[in-house]
Amino acid sequence: MKRALAILLAPLALAACATTPVIDAPPASAYTPLSIPDRAFQSEEQVADFYLNRANTDDAEITREIGRDGTGLGSRMILVTTDGYRDDSVIGEQWRIVLGEADDGYRVLQAGIRYNCARGANPGWSRNLCP
Repeated sequence: MKRALAILLAPLALAACATTPVIDAPPASAYTPLSIPDRAFQSEEQVADFYLNRANTDDAEITREIGRDGTGLGSRMILVTTDGYRDDSVIGEQWRIVLGEADDGYRVLQAGIRYNCARGANPGWSRNLCP
């Protein structure tokens, strides 16, 4: 009975994986590397919150994209973008986080941040702090 049930459910599991989109994110080299927490998270949302809680995002609009990692490094990627900072130099920030699945949840394999600068020689997205 268990074998028959497993055979019947296998295509459904594969279909669920296929419907999760691959995140179209800039390469890791476009981000400043961040330290990797030595802990597991129960969900992708907990990972995003871990990084957002370290930033001042009180008045910002926050967008989260969660999907498959197209680079092959991990199983999931999270792209968190903030916009609308009340700052004359930084408009927003973006975190690129690659996750691997573990027995105890999700582990961060790679994380980086970049900044959306409003002024300076190169306004727009930069891996360096804004002037």
